[in-house]
Amino acid sequence: MRIIGKQILIRDLKFADEEDYYLYGKDEHVGPNAGWKPFPNITVARRVLSGQMMSKETYAIALKESNQLIGTISLYNSGIRKYNKVKSLGFSLNYNYWNQGFMTEAVQLMMEYAFTKTDCEILEVGHHMDNFGCKRVIEKCGFTFDGVLCSYKKLYDGRLVDACFYSMKKEEYERKIERE
Repeated sequence: MRIIGKQILIRDLKFADEEDYYLYGKDEHVGPNAGWKPFPNITVARRVLSGQMMSKETYAIALKESNQLIGTISLYNSGIRKYNKVKSLGFSLNYNYWNQGFMTEAVQLMMEYAFTKTDCEILEVGHHMDNFGCKRVIEKCGFTFDGVLCSYKKLYDGRLVDACFYSMKKEEYERKIERE
């Protein structure tokens, strides 16, 4: 995959991303907000990166000018809704690039891809209750709040977290694009 935006591009992950992947994945601001433990070393980062490359569901968010990895975005089959034309989004971003529009652009690019290049009819996305940055991105992109799933997940540190979920139907996306 290769999707080119204004500031970023979304592309396949590669082994050359290993160092950048480790640098942002070890940051205490990134992993815990997404529900995973920060990488303790590059060996763990390499193993996780390899798994994501094999899954073919997670892609690199890279700076357009340098192709440097600054985050990841996943588009995968939904586990919440029991309908086969639903896709879910997941994402994380290097802390040094927060609040600069990169993630909003990445989500918008993946929305376009999901609704125009796949059979997706509903796109869903969620965040842990206290992840306000993620919430802001989701709302900026125009998703509709569906509700809170209490005790959604037990995290690596033993905390039980609630999660907020949002969705967008293909028709809603099309109307949104017409208005812009």
